Amino acid sequence: MTDQNGGTGEILKRLQSIELRLGRLESALSINDEENRYRLENKIQTGDSLSDSEKVYDEDKGLETKIGRFGLAWLGNIVLLLGIVFLTQYLMNLELRFIPAILGYLAAGLIYFLAVNLKETNSHLSFIFKMNAQILLFYVTLKLHFFSSLPVLSNKTISVILLLLLVAFQTYLSVHKKSQINGALSVVFALTTAIIVDSTYFLLPLVTLTAAMAVFYYYRFNWEPLLILTIIFSYISYFLWLFGNPFLGHQMQMITEYHFSIVYLLCLGACFSAVSLFRKIDNSSDDFLIGAIIVNGILFSLLLILVASRFFSTGYVTLFAIITISSLAYSTILKSISDWNFASAFYALYGFMAMSISLYGLFGLPKVYLMLSVQSLLVVSMALWFRNRLIVIMNSLLFLIILIIYILSAKSIDEVNFSFAIVSLLSARIINWKRSRLQIKTDFIRNLYMIEGFLMMLFSLFHAVPGQFVTFSWTMAALIYFLLGFVLKNVKYRYMALGTMICSAIYLFIIDLAKIEIIYRVFAFLFLAAISIGISMYYSNRIKKQDN
Repeated sequence: MTDQNGGTGEILKRLQSIELRLGRLESALSINDEENRYRLENKIQTGDSLSDSEKVYDEDKGLETKIGRFGLAWLGNIVLLLGIVFLTQYLMNLELRFIPAILGYLAAGLIYFLAVNLKETNSHLSFIFKMNAQILLFYVTLKLHFFSSLPVLSNKTISVILLLLLVAFQTYLSVHKKSQINGALSVVFALTTAIIVDSTYFLLPLVTLTAAMAVFYYYRFNWEPLLILTIIFSYISYFLWLFGNPFLGHQMQMITEYHFSIVYLLCLGACFSAVSLFRKIDNSSDDFLIGAIIVNGILFSLLLILVASRFFSTGYVTLFAIITISSLAYSTILKSISDWNFASAFYALYGFMAMSISLYGLFGLPKVYLMLSVQSLLVVSMALWFRNRLIVIMNSLLFLIILIIYILSAKSIDEVNFSFAIVSLLSARIINWKRSRLQIKTDFIRNLYMIEGFLMMLFSLFHAVPGQFVTFSWTMAALIYFLLGFVLKNVKYRYMALGTMICSAIYLFIIDLAKIEIIYRVFAFLFLAAISIGISMYYSNRIKKQDN
């Protein structure tokens, strides 16, 4: 038994000796890696930083790698593309009809072949080669008919079909590979084809279709940069068409024929406005959508002004009425499907701005100011329905601007004056009544409306009544304000009453004493005195009640 135990112990000792030797051998082979890893981990854990010389070396090494690997790859491909382009153009100048096209297609095929073979070893360079090949393929196909003294294809229709097939192929690649670069190429190829073909009924539909395609990309893949670029370049393409397509050497001047261009412009605006429907639930896309909506709104408005001034100088009422109805309807839809206030407020305000232009076309100046004041009350009512504070704020600013323009530039009309005064006071009352619905935490907007109403009431009465009765009318207004403050238990109406009484007194002593007859002067003094003393007695009695 003892011998067996001794044998087992000897075997265990030998196994441990073998394991120890193998461990030493493995350590000898990997000691450098282990030491380096240990030193790096130790520095990270202890917070030690590399020395300044090591930092500079690593930074330089990283910058050198980026420039050498990525920068030179892009530079080389750009130079290669331009070199092939110049070579084909040189051969065309020699009036060689087919050789430039054949050479161009062979070069595109060779570059694509290199891209496929480099996919495993150098994916970045392979990607750039593929883009280069596709751009070169489009260029060579474009030159088969366009910009060639001896075109290979004399039939323009066939050349256009080939270009559209390349656009369709890029669209397929962008969807199949989920590649934003291919999507960008499809947009660029489509807009380039539209401009170069230089036909109204081809250019405008293709630009509109490209806009719809970009919106689809955003909906499907959330390609935000591509959408913004498409918005900009789509409107630029429309602008080029509107000014005669100077890109192709035509004289830059606005076209003279209508060509139903407003329909395509409205479709462009509608396509890009549709992105508001694709807002993310987590609000992560709000900043981008705000930018896209504003860019679309600005560019659309600029082109709308140009088109309307050119083709609708006398019949723009119907056009802006359509925009009004469409914008307000879309605003209502956005409000019904989302709690995002910005988009619904933006399109509601845009609709009301279009309504203002329509009203101007219907009534002209200065009668349109009456309708604009009533419209302001409608905007406040819609803001209450939407529970949208932004609409109220923007409307108050627009109302103030319109009021100032009216006072400075238009002839005074009693109906308009009183409409501004009454609308201001009603707006202030409505905002105070439903302030919780609008989530307005300050009285700034309401006070602004009340100040406007206060001043416009003085202005309205001054122009509406004969000069000898101005003091009397202002005193009556003060009495009405005082009664409203008492009934509504609102101190601000009493402030307006006091302010009106002060204005009445100043007017009485400065104007009435010098101009009106003595009988009207006596009547004004007695009436103002009676109202002043009566209001004073009210405040005295109220103070006594509070003290008791």
